[in-house]
Amino acid sequence: MKVGRYLLLLVLGGIIGGIIGALIGAFDNVSRYTDVLSHIALSFNGPIILCVIASVINVVLTLVLYKVQQQAINYKHQTEQVLDEQQADHYEKKANLKFISSDLICYFQISVSLLTMLIIILTHSSDDAILFSIIPYMITIIPSIMTGFFVRKFDSRYPKQGEEQYTEKILAIMDEGERHITLVSMFKIYRYNLAIIMIGGIILGLFSLSTGINQSAGLFILIILFIYNAFGYTLKVRKFYK
Repeated sequence: MKVGRYLLLLVLGGIIGGIIGALIGAFDNVSRYTDVLSHIALSFNGPIILCVIASVINVVLTLVLYKVQQQAINYKHQTEQVLDEQQADHYEKKANLKFISSDLICYFQISVSLLTMLIIILTHSSDDAILFSIIPYMITIIPSIMTGFFVRKFDSRYPKQGEEQYTEKILAIMDEGERHITLVSMFKIYRYNLAIIMIGGIILGLFSLSTGINQSAGLFILIILFIYNAFGYTLKVRKFYK
C-alpha cells in the first residue's frame, strides 16, 4: 500500500510539473487574453448590475440561513425534550446537519462576493465600478453576526467569539468521534493548503517574471500565509515536546 501511495504521489507530482511547464509557455499569451477581456469589458452599468445580482443572492441566502438556523435550534430543543434514545439521536443528527448547512451557506456567500470581485477585476472596470463590488461583502456582515449568536443558542457550551483559547474550547465540547474527525480533516486541509500555497507562489512568481506584470503584493501575501501556516503549526508541535 505504501509503495502504491508513493507511486501515486510521483505520478501526481509529474502531472503538476507538466501543468506548471505548460503554464510557463502559456504566460507569453496572457497579455493577449487580457486584451481580449478588456475589449469585452463591462460597461459602467455592467458592474452595477453584477453587484446587484450578487447582493440579491446574498440577501436571499441570508434569509435561507435564518430559516436553517431556526430549524437547527428546533431540532436541538427536541433532542433535549424526547425521552426515547433513538429519537434523540435522530434529532441530534438533523440538528448537526443543519448546523453544518449554516456554515456552508456563509462560505457560499463569501464565494459569491469573491467571484464578483474577480469578474470586475478581469474585465478592467473603472475604479468607481470596483467600489460597488464591496456591497456584497457588506451584506455578509449580517450572516456573520447571525452565526455568532446562533452557535451560542445552538449549544450554550460554545465559547464567545474572540474568547481566549476559542479553538481548544470548541474541541473540548466535542465527543471523541467528532474530535477525531475534526482533527483529521483539519490536518489534511493543513497539508493541502501548504502545497497549494507553495505551488501558487511558484506559479505567481513565474507569471510575474514572464509577463512583466508586477505580482509582488500577491506573492508577499502567499509567502506570509506559508510562513504562518508552516512555522506556526511546527513550532506549536515542537513546544509540546519540550
